[in-house]
Amino acid sequence: MSQPDEQLHMAIDTGGTFTDVAVRTTDGTMHVWKLPSTPQAPNQAVIDGVHGALERIDRTPQELTRFVHGSTVATNTVITRDGARVGMVTTSGFRDVLAIAHQARPSIYDQHQRRPEPLIPRAAIVEAIQRMDAEGNILVELDEAALRDAVEPLRDQQLDVVVVSFLNAYVNPAHEQRAADLIADLGVADHVVAATDVTAEMREYERTSTAAINAYVAPRISSYIQRLEQGLEQAGVNTKWRIMQSSGGLLSPDDAAQHPARTVLSGLAGGVVGAANWAKHLGLPRVVSFDIGGTSTDIALIRDGIPDETLSSEIAGLPLKLPSVDVHTIGAGGGSIAWLDSGGGLRVGPHSAGAEPGPISYQRGGTELTVTDAHAVLGRLGDELLGGEFSLDVQAAHEAMSDWGQQLGLSAEDTAEGILRVITATMARGIRKVSVERGVDLRTCDLMAFGGAGPLHGADLAHELNMQSAVIPPRPGIASAVGMLDAPIRHDYATSVDARAAAALADLSGTFEAMQATAREDLDHPEAETHFEQLVDARYIGQSYELTVPWDEDWERQREIFEHAHEANYGFADPDALMEIVVARLVVTQPLEHGELESVASIDAEVTPQRHREVYIDGAWRQVPIYDRATFGDGTVITGPAVIEQFDSTIYVRPDQVAHNDTYDFLHLRPAQEQE
Repeated sequence: MSQPDEQLHMAIDTGGTFTDVAVRTTDGTMHVWKLPSTPQAPNQAVIDGVHGALERIDRTPQELTRFVHGSTVATNTVITRDGARVGMVTTSGFRDVLAIAHQARPSIYDQHQRRPEPLIPRAAIVEAIQRMDAEGNILVELDEAALRDAVEPLRDQQLDVVVVSFLNAYVNPAHEQRAADLIADLGVADHVVAATDVTAEMREYERTSTAAINAYVAPRISSYIQRLEQGLEQAGVNTKWRIMQSSGGLLSPDDAAQHPARTVLSGLAGGVVGAANWAKHLGLPRVVSFDIGGTSTDIALIRDGIPDETLSSEIAGLPLKLPSVDVHTIGAGGGSIAWLDSGGGLRVGPHSAGAEPGPISYQRGGTELTVTDAHAVLGRLGDELLGGEFSLDVQAAHEAMSDWGQQLGLSAEDTAEGILRVITATMARGIRKVSVERGVDLRTCDLMAFGGAGPLHGADLAHELNMQSAVIPPRPGIASAVGMLDAPIRHDYATSVDARAAAALADLSGTFEAMQATAREDLDHPEAETHFEQLVDARYIGQSYELTVPWDEDWERQREIFEHAHEANYGFADPDALMEIVVARLVVTQPLEHGELESVASIDAEVTPQRHREVYIDGAWRQVPIYDRATFGDGTVITGPAVIEQFDSTIYVRPDQVAHNDTYDFLHLRPAQEQE
């Protein structure tokens, strides 16, 4: 898209504890800020962030030329179960589709494992007389008179939304659409939506669950967007703004209000998009994105600058059949609590102290030892964070660690080292999940470590997994907000098809043309540079799951593409099996013009420590230099052990590592012998 000469870009990422703000000017200079989130009114922190960040650099909201927002409103609505009152109308005999779910058993030997309760209670689900077969042929016509009677009991439940989800409607949505129109006319609920308008793909449970999630979060998201839009307008923001979606692309506020389920994993996507752009810029072919917050760690694999994607994710144990970045989340973060299992073994997480009361060192009433307390006791963290705005009580953490360590027969320092070793092992398992288990050799990968706590653990994990390096971006604690600045506008379309031979390819061409025509109508700026990526979901006949691969008009080449992907993913291909294509997909992106990366070429490479601090390393205290990252220039080299501090994070460099700063202020931690 065409951009004015003077650029002022802003991204705001709202988290549970902090709201992060990133502002970038025309020359690439980045300004960052953190402020407390306002969970009861999340839009207020965003507006405060706009005013506060711009005042700090003497600019005004009217000067903004790009504004991007990442929100956890949809995520938290599902997790906390405080969404809309939702009802559902489904095909006769399928009232329990959400309760029965599917047959996946992630913890097959755990007798205490329980499925999450459906978002729509059984009492709010009624059945309609109608039936389509798997090819979309009408077996039983929709009985409209019976439908009117069936939905009357829902009227008394004062529902916000009613979802209509009929069997096989993804092939032929006629009955579903007609029923939705009829129920809307009856005024049973404020809103009525057909499941095929949310996702039109096979698998009834997943499709219905996705529609239920969309309906559950819709009123809250719509209200939030409306309040935020009013606040931005009053603040003087004139530029069109965008919302981050789970796929790593941007949506307009109107699209986000209509399809809020696409924003459910918004909070995870920003950092991955940023890591992918940085990996491409640095020429790193395989990168593991590693984002550590207070409660969890989000891990993603990036190949050739493109993050792995999935079409079937989960939120709070509920399936979500929409495109999203493929992020593996584990319960390991700065607030993860140390505890002893029944055998006396040291464990860490997944339960967390959170922000309130938080770690003991936070001085907010926390009583349980956490990973952050371990870093403080070992000296990796000093007695203040966020440039002195946040104080840590290291002595309180040390006393608690000493008392707790007595039951293990360990000193406070050895107990703290033990906590970090355990959490490192947990994080390493998470990294292997997205790499080794997908056939990727970690020795060929670099670790992109960010989030508030990522740089504290990057060195240990790169060493533990024998990775090429750990790369710390310029502002790791604000990385999700920074990453959003260069995310593209994106729309996804999918159509169920049935292609088992070359003769069906002509119909596929027509399907793609129809989706492209729809996409052009949906784009705010159809005249802008637009990329259309044509994909298909293919599988061997008889398989239960598909692989998404690029589409080719030649059937034999299409099969070669599929079998290459099948072998890469599963280790084999079957030349004797028949292939079928079941879904045609169109990914439409409009890349925004990237801002310049901030250069530190003008800063002297020679640096001196601000001070020295005792840090406990491998069983002994050592005097370790403490550096200010703001003084690093192009070519700055730091030999470990060292601690590097900055406003939004702290970086630890092991004794066997060397940290090298590049022109664009990315810090590369590598084994010391490689530098000799």
